[in-house]
Amino acid sequence: MRVLVIDDEQDALNELEKAISTSKGPNGESFEITGEKDYKKALKLIEAEPFDIVVTDMVMGKKRGEGIEVVKYLANRSGVAIVITAYPSIPNCVEAMRAGAWDYIEKNPTDGSDPFDHLLESIREACEYRLKNPQRQLTNPDSEWAQKHLIELMERYAGRLVAVLYERVVDSDISFAELSKRIQSTFPLAKPTIVSIPDSSSEDVG
Repeated sequence: MRVLVIDDEQDALNELEKAISTSKGPNGESFEITGEKDYKKALKLIEAEPFDIVVTDMVMGKKRGEGIEVVKYLANRSGVAIVITAYPSIPNCVEAMRAGAWDYIEKNPTDGSDPFDHLLESIREACEYRLKNPQRQLTNPDSEWAQKHLIELMERYAGRLVAVLYERVVDSDISFAELSKRIQSTFPLAKPTIVSIPDSSSEDVG
């Protein structure tokens, strides 16, 4: 699987690339990683060749919101976009998820947990989901409903995965595998959409 990592700080970019390189794809294959500091060049890369996963910083450049441009660019494509930021806030989180991001991860979690552990777990879950559901993320009405009601979902399901069917949550879990297994058993014909609900209670610090 091909992964594009975007961060305008070289040290952060190197750390992200190193962390992802220690992981494997769903079939045990190594990730093919491309790193890019300039988000405009990254957008050209995405346009020129497909990537399975894009991990992007949120705050880059003069506008300090260029990560959203990357996510929006991917929204109608099959790639998975994961936002990782040192400046978390609920408004930014909601904007990223509504733009089509799979997940929104803090670089410096307030609970002291390892952000790279969160990132690798998110990549694994996204890979599993995309292999089972190759359709583009925002073409599904249940996915659109989840993005529209993200704030309410964050209040109840923060840090969990939810299964949405006919515009309502039918199940949730912290484990993609367990949730997927249950909904396949409960809904053998219907196909609920699984959405990752971020846990971002921090306020923007600048």
